[in-house]
Amino acid sequence: MNKRLFIIIGLLFLWTCEEAEFIQDNSLDESNPDYVTPIVAFTSGPTAGQTIDASGVTFNWEGNELITEYRTKRNDEAWNDWSGATTLVWQYLDEGDHQITLQGRYDSGDTSDVVSVSFIVDAVRGPALIFHPRAVTTAVGSSVTFQVMAEEVTNLTAAQFNINFDPSKLEILAITQGSIFQINGESIFNADYDNTAGSVSIVTAVLGGQPSVDGTGVLLKLELKVDAAGTNALEFDGTELFRDPNNDDITVNAIVNGLVVVE
Repeated sequence: MNKRLFIIIGLLFLWTCEEAEFIQDNSLDESNPDYVTPIVAFTSGPTAGQTIDASGVTFNWEGNELITEYRTKRNDEAWNDWSGATTLVWQYLDEGDHQITLQGRYDSGDTSDVVSVSFIVDAVRGPALIFHPRAVTTAVGSSVTFQVMAEEVTNLTAAQFNINFDPSKLEILAITQGSIFQINGESIFNADYDNTAGSVSIVTAVLGGQPSVDGTGVLLKLELKVDAAGTNALEFDGTELFRDPNNDDITVNAIVNGLVVVE
């Protein structure tokens, strides 16, 4: 073997060794024996199965050293975009079950396992009159649907209430009766609305006052068209009444207004 060929083979050997050593030093390379799989965890917020008495909550999280981006998902919504954020403020939570889901990733694209926390919101103490959902995010020109619900009632046979809204921003398309008083098909439901004045007036009851209703149920469904951007409220006016079979008042402990958020 001539001297020149020997030198070339030696240089190739050294170059190959240096490249192998570089790969071994790359902490993002899964072939590195010291490679650490991306791991994420929540550091604050409700724990699994916890019941909270607030309609808003803050979650914080962290990952191991090499994670640069995270994404989250609320309930069955789509994933948020990847970002470096490690905090999520979740507002306008409805009563019932919720879940937040978290994932992290390295610059290399390697992703962590998905981590989820399920929790329960019980922020409203009935008897109550509430919009469900509390808030809807939408766009100008779209239509949205709310339910108005009687929450945690006992011996309820009738409900009467008024709703106000800004007629320059929202327009009522339809109001339909809910199921709570439709017992054996015998019920009263009267809904008047004025899109010029921005008002809704509702009277609904079990026909004849019997039988009464316990629990939580839908009084009506309200469909609206969104005509303007901004934050648009649907507000009870404070005159709401619940009645029992003796036509006596049932105290309404809480009301929850509706909100249309237009982006």
